[in-house]
Amino acid sequence: MPGSSVAISYLDAPRLLRALSAGIGHLFQRREYLNKINVFPVPDGDTGTNMAFTFKTILEATASSPCGRVDELMDHVAAAALEGARGNSGAIMAQFLHGMREAVAGRRLLTAESLAMATQAGARAAWTAMSSPVPGTLPTVLEDFSEDLVRQTSQDEQDIRELIRHGLKRAQESLANTPNQLAVLKQAGVVDAGGQGFVDLLEGIWTYIESGAVDPVAGEWNDESAAPVGDFALGKHRFCTECVLEGIDLDRDAVMALLETLDASSLIVAGGRQRVRVHIHVNNPAEVFLACEDFGTITQQKADDMKRQHGMLNLAGETAVVVDSGGDLPASEVDRLGIHVVPVRLSFGDREYLDGVSLTPKEFYRLLAESAEAPLTSQPPPQDFSRVFSLLISHGYSVVYIGLSGQLSGTISAARLAASRAESGDIRVVDSLSATAGQGLLAIVAAEAAAVGMSAEEVEALMLETVPRTRVMGVADDLSYGVKGGRVPAWFKRIADWLHFNPVLTASKDGKIRLAGIVRGRGARPAALARSVVRKMDSDTMYRVLVAHMDNERGARKVRRHILEQHGQIHSCHITQAGPALGVHLGPGGLVVGFLPQPEVLR
Repeated sequence: MPGSSVAISYLDAPRLLRALSAGIGHLFQRREYLNKINVFPVPDGDTGTNMAFTFKTILEATASSPCGRVDELMDHVAAAALEGARGNSGAIMAQFLHGMREAVAGRRLLTAESLAMATQAGARAAWTAMSSPVPGTLPTVLEDFSEDLVRQTSQDEQDIRELIRHGLKRAQESLANTPNQLAVLKQAGVVDAGGQGFVDLLEGIWTYIESGAVDPVAGEWNDESAAPVGDFALGKHRFCTECVLEGIDLDRDAVMALLETLDASSLIVAGGRQRVRVHIHVNNPAEVFLACEDFGTITQQKADDMKRQHGMLNLAGETAVVVDSGGDLPASEVDRLGIHVVPVRLSFGDREYLDGVSLTPKEFYRLLAESAEAPLTSQPPPQDFSRVFSLLISHGYSVVYIGLSGQLSGTISAARLAASRAESGDIRVVDSLSATAGQGLLAIVAAEAAAVGMSAEEVEALMLETVPRTRVMGVADDLSYGVKGGRVPAWFKRIADWLHFNPVLTASKDGKIRLAGIVRGRGARPAALARSVVRKMDSDTMYRVLVAHMDNERGARKVRRHILEQHGQIHSCHITQAGPALGVHLGPGGLVVGFLPQPEVLR
């Protein structure tokens, strides 16, 4: 097939897969450029990354599932695209491929005519995935390309080589016209990024047909010629929210109709009767997940903060800091320092939540108090970290991840796995050997170090120096939650209740939670906790302090006041609401204090 001018009369499954793989390789090379020109529907700078990794999922799925027929191959391609689709353009391309799959059912080979009809079916399906179709975007380019293929075959063109050559030219023309159809593109001086991605895919396929050349998937793109993206409004919806629904005889139109009633934008519903992927921009992701539960089982869910993604383009320094939500960071510090937070997951019964995204801390403690059974927390899957890491790397940042203690959770293992799978870029994973306020303080210090220009290597070295000097101490208000969660033996609670004392817990130097002492009396006693903390501080050392509370802000304020009164050198003392990573064990009313000496390099 490649490197020859001989006519191509048919595509079998191996030929189609080789051509598709060549296109994906070229698209991967172009992902940085696509990120730069991404301004619609919001300038979140991730279209290239989303499209590249959507198609990479296809490569991975087809590599382990060899197919002898075109319809079998397209079954794998469409299913993988729906499973791995990212973002607006990824979801649209998944629906395009799903439409093609339905059109090639029963076919062992593709002729020029059947290829043209399949792309036409895919383009029509792509339009149906959008709640509010917008001309001048990816579906327009898909439609113009497919209609040209149909026109050629109606004129008796049987050579697939010529079909692709003319179709590529038409797609390039359609792409060039997108700024005339969409004002925001003309204002920015760019074409539609999703449409550009599809043209890049076609150009990779055409290069392979002509010369046999294939770009490596792990390659880099260093073109600096992209037009600069201006300061465009992100719109009124902050979270790019996605989930996958599985069920029997799903009604995609009904899913879309219900989601259209929400305060939302950029709604795309792709898929078929057994599986549907939802992409939507909202301010409250929980509303989306609750609505989708009415139709089937949610097997994937995520919500990316587009405001924070857009803001990272202007971060100081060249190192980005990532932390999981187990660090219980104050929102003000996350925003100030541009820290990226990957949410921990938890479930009450058969309902799964994203910590801090689809379930706020206050809602969590309400459910915790009402539930007869302890909720289950789980680490984010590796793909949650991969999505954040790849986006940051694609924008030229090195990454330092500050993780929840590996002795307490598998979260850091998931992050390490994601980092090991990254094709390029500098990603460093640091075990905080801590949790909640201790882990959060380390992330703040790392982000401040990055902001003053320290490299990823220097930030990592600072963390390795600071981790052993970081302490975290906490008390529960009611030990029964620890018993319910399995971290406190029932006999220990009986003894504590009988003797009227409360254990003070700490993260030890090996990252495990251990007993640090006791305070007299029952319940979370703010003054007693503060005294325990101050006793562990050197009187002549400047400290950073973070107080985390489990729906007990009044108690947290008392702890802060006592610490400030008892120690004269406090650099800062923030208060934050603790999430489920530790809250499930300490329960409502619990209090935690993290503290570490102010690093010399930041004084």
